Amino acid sequence: MTAQRPGTRLDGRAEAERLLVIARRVENGRYLFARWADWPHPTVISTLPPGEAEGFEAGLETLLLGRFGVHIAHPPIRGKRRLPVRMPHPAGGGEAMGWVRPVAVEVAGEPSGAGPIESVDALTLEEALAGLVTDLECEALRLGAALLP
Repeated sequence: MTAQRPGTRLDGRAEAERLLVIARRVENGRYLFARWADWPHPTVISTLPPGEAEGFEAGLETLLLGRFGVHIAHPPIRGKRRLPVRMPHPAGGGEAMGWVRPVAVEVAGEPSGAGPIESVDALTLEEALAGLVTDLECEALRLGAALLP
């Protein structure tokens, strides 16, 4: 039996993975969630992992500044646990089994919606768990919140 490289399937293809960004404001400890114009519920923002050339923290900084108008206050913490989910395969098309990984990051600044995000909700952990509509987002939020001091 041969060893499997992390991030690959037994057939050698890369596994699809997205990051779910759990952003908490240092100013008041509230978590930030996107509000899209066509979706009435708060939602966690997700992204493909930043490329090596850009760097992990720089890629997340660009995302958070571009979507929420906030800056990273402390280095992001990548969760060890991934959650399984069906998603489009980034290289082969079609639907595939993929993963989402929570990434917790403390941010600073006054949030405002930018780009396709209509507004930003700043919620306590309890408010967020009551307002998120998917079990996957709730679990990612719990995992991400546990990573923060």
